[in-house]
Amino acid sequence: MGDKPISFKDKDGNFVSAADVWNAEKLEELFNKLNPKRKLRLEREALAEKDQSS
Repeated sequence: MGDKPISFKDKDGNFVSAADVWNAEKLEELFNKLNPKRKLRLEREALAEKDQSS
């Protein structure tokens, strides 16, 4: 498990590292929930980048 901080328990009561619990998908969901405008800004930036490359 290395030097990852242990801060969560799984459904069986075993300790797991925060890095194993918070994967990229769950973090994205959390960030969008905490900051609803973030998703809109990211979409707007992606669209602008796509227009510049065309």
